[in-house]
Amino acid sequence: MSGLADWQVAKPYEAPIPQILFPILAFILLLLGFITTSTFSVIKAKTSLIQEISSAIPASLLLGFGTLFLFMAVGIYV
Repeated sequence: MSGLADWQVAKPYEAPIPQILFPILAFILLLLGFITTSTFSVIKAKTSLIQEISSAIPASLLLGFGTLFLFMAVGIYV
């Protein structure tokens, strides 16, 4: 097939997660991110670095993906 025929036959990309779930995922991920952040902020100052990092990384990932799904829920596709 030629390149033009490939374009005409191709199916559009479909996201693995339906768009109707974006607001729900954003809410859940942001809520869990804020809860994890609050546990990170109440850790005593004399705890080990490993314990602080093990609390900070999940909080960062949850807030990051929550923000991404919030953007997509309102129509800003990044």
